[in-house]
Amino acid sequence: MKGLILLANGFEDVEAIVPIDLIRRGNIRIDTISMMSQKTVISKSKIGYLADYLLEEINISEYDFLIIPGGGAVPNYHLTSAVTKNIVNNFQKDKKLIATICAAPSILGELGLLDNEPFSCFPGFEDYAKKGNYQKDARVVVFNNHITSKAAGTSFEFAYEIIKYLKGETLAKSILNSVYY
Repeated sequence: MKGLILLANGFEDVEAIVPIDLIRRGNIRIDTISMMSQKTVISKSKIGYLADYLLEEINISEYDFLIIPGGGAVPNYHLTSAVTKNIVNNFQKDKKLIATICAAPSILGELGLLDNEPFSCFPGFEDYAKKGNYQKDARVVVFNNHITSKAAGTSFEFAYEIIKYLKGETLAKSILNSVYY
C-alpha cells in the first residue's frame, strides 16, 4: 500500500508534514510529489521542501490513496489545475481514499464530489461545495472514501483518521500515543 501527497508552492507546512510523519511512523509508504517544475517546493512559511518525485516521474495508478494539504497552493494552483483535478477524478473513479484538509476540500467541492456529503474545511471554502453538507464545527469528517479536515490545528486528527482508514484504529491510536498527542 502506498499513497501520495501533492505539494505545490504555498502549501501549509503543518498540514503536509504532520500527516507525512505520522503515516510513515505507521510503516505506510507515502511519496511527496512536486506539482512544480522542480523537486523543491516552497511552503507557506517560505521553507523549501525537497519532494520525493516530480509528477511526471510517477504512475498515479500505482497509488492507493491521495492527500492534498491546504494553504495558498489551493487557490493559487490546485483549483485552476486540470492536472490536479484529473488526479482527483482518477482516485474517485476507483473509489480510493482522498484526504483533503483546510482549503483543499474545495477541490472536491468544485468537482461535485462533496454533493450530498458531510464535510469539513477552512471557513469560507465551503462555498465551493454548495451542494455538500458543511459541518461547521467538525474538525475531521470521514464519509465514504473522503476524509476532510478543518485546518492546520486539526493535522494530528486528520493523520489519525487516514491511518485508521488504511490500517485500523489500533495502529492509529498507537502512533498518536507514541507522540504523546
